[in-house]
Parts: sequence; structure tokens; C-alpha cells
Amino acid sequence: MGKIIDFVVLWVDGNDPEFIREKNKYTPYIEKIDNDEDNLHRYRDYGTFNYWFRMVERHAPWVNNIYLITNGQRPKWLNVNHPKLKWVRHEEFIPEEYLPTFNSSAIEMNIHRIDGLSENFVLFNDDMYLIQDVKYSDFFVNEKPKLLAVYEALVPWSSFSKIYFNDVLVLYRHFPNKKALRQSPFKFFNIKYGQLMLKNILLLPWKITGYYNQHIPVPIKKSTLAHLWNLEEDVFIQTSKNKFRDYNTDINHYLLCYWQIESNEFLPSSKDFGKSIPITAIEELPKLLLKKRTKLLCVNDDMAMTENDLKKFSKILSERYPEKSQFEL
Repeated sequence: MGKIIDFVVLWVDGNDPEFIREKNKYTPYIEKIDNDEDNLHRYRDYGTFNYWFRMVERHAPWVNNIYLITNGQRPKWLNVNHPKLKWVRHEEFIPEEYLPTFNSSAIEMNIHRIDGLSENFVLFNDDMYLIQDVKYSDFFVNEKPKLLAVYEALVPWSSFSKIYFNDVLVLYRHFPNKKALRQSPFKFFNIKYGQLMLKNILLLPWKITGYYNQHIPVPIKKSTLAHLWNLEEDVFIQTSKNKFRDYNTDINHYLLCYWQIESNEFLPSSKDFGKSIPITAIEELPKLLLKKRTKLLCVNDDMAMTENDLKKFSKILSERYPEKSQFEL
């Protein structure tokens, strides 16, 4: 079949009045929504999503298809007739009994159902960007995803930490003893991880304690997601049923990366391949754009974000990517 990779990106316009009405219809029936997490800032649209397409067109023109996943919304500027663009609504791949959903984990856990999606794909959120040229082998080599296999001691820094804990619980049922590390130690004690390798050394006496997450786009195999549905159907069904994030029961797409690691079906990726920054630290971005080794970027939302932060971000993007892409009208 050759070296084919699709990009998958999730997008929502949380400012859309219809979206707000639909969301509010279901919110009262959910008993335990974490109000600190489930608020409109999580669904906020920066108004910079067009730059995501400009970056893909410049830095990954080789990509097979782009699957834009929405609840039916679409940006007004989007050229839906672009031959590489596949605009996919939730109802086209998520089983009806799980709809509507406002839970990104539920959406991610059903992506393998998308008709025509390639076996190897890269999953983005709409706050994740390409900032340098990338190639197929940055994400997959010999059909294996390139991942950062660094262990981390889970710390309850927020409600979201519970989801990582739920991911680890699934792994414990299948990989209790770090078998992959014993089989291929140099995948875990690898120079590409830099000082992060110390985490693996310090946590060597322990079983799986969690993983270091960079919060950047991740390479995923469609067959791995389908396989995990077969093995852990009850867990996946529960996540799919949750219309909003449920930190007590949800799993997320990082489980798929962890599974590849513990299955020893991965190759090491550099710690410098991607970086995540809060939008309140956007002044770091110009220097970051000069680092050729850092090719992926996530600009995290922040409750403390100001309009000035957003203006700075938009200005930096407009200066670096001034020309419209063919994905824009």
C-alpha cells in the first residue's frame, strides 16, 4: 500500500450559538460535571484554525488526506472541495447511541470507524501545529509509530490526571511487568530522550507508574484502536457513552500510544520533536520557530489568557504564514 499517512484534526466552535444551545440541553442531566474543566474556554475557537491548514500545506504537502472532524460545524472560510479534505461529521462514524457528544475522548475512541481512514494516521487537536517541514519517517518507520517511551510518576495535578490513571489501569491488566523494557532496553534508555531518560532510571524498580506526555500530535495505528475495542469493550463503551468528560471513567487517545510502547511495537522519538506552551507564554514562540529540530507545537489554552495574548499569537502566525492555502476560499 506504500507509505500513506492521513492527518485527523478535531475542531469545534464553542462560540456558535447553536452549539451552546445543544450543549446546554444536555448539561442539566449530567450529575457530575467538573465545572472547572467543563466550561466554554475548553471549546473556545481562537480564530486561527486557518493557519493550521497553511502549516500543513507548507510543511507536509505529501499528506494523503486530512480528516476534519466536527459536530457538523465548518469554518466559513473552508474550501470543502479541496481533494485532500474529508469533512466528517460525528454522525458519520460515531454510533447513534453515543450522540450527541461533547466529549473529545468519546470522539477519539471511535476514530477507527471513519470510512477510508489510513491504517497509519496522526491525530491533532486544533491547538496543535506543524512549524517545520516533516516527513513520513518523522511519524512512522517500518509501520511502527515513533514515540517517547518515558515513564512518569502520576501526580494528581488536576482532575484530568484521573484519565491518565484510567489509561494505566487498562495497561496493568495486560502488561504488569514492563516486558517491553526488558526486551528492548535501548528503546527506553535512549539518547533521543536526553535528561528525560533519568525518569526511566529512577522508576526502574517500579511497575508502570504513568507516562511523560508532551501534549503534541501523536502517530496512531487504526488497527490498534480496533484491537483495544475488542479487548476492553466495556471501558470503551463507557467512555463513548459519556457526553461530557467523566474523569472517573474516561480513557483517552494516549492509551493507544502507551499500548504501542508496552507491546514493543514502536521506535524512539526525540524529546525535541515537539513542544507545548501555554498561550500566556506566546512570547516564547518566535525563538521556538527558529529551532529546526522542533517540528510540532501545541499552544495550550489557559484560563488566564487575555485578548492581547491572542492578538500576539495571531500576529506571529500571520507574519510567518501570510499566504492563503488552497484549503481556504
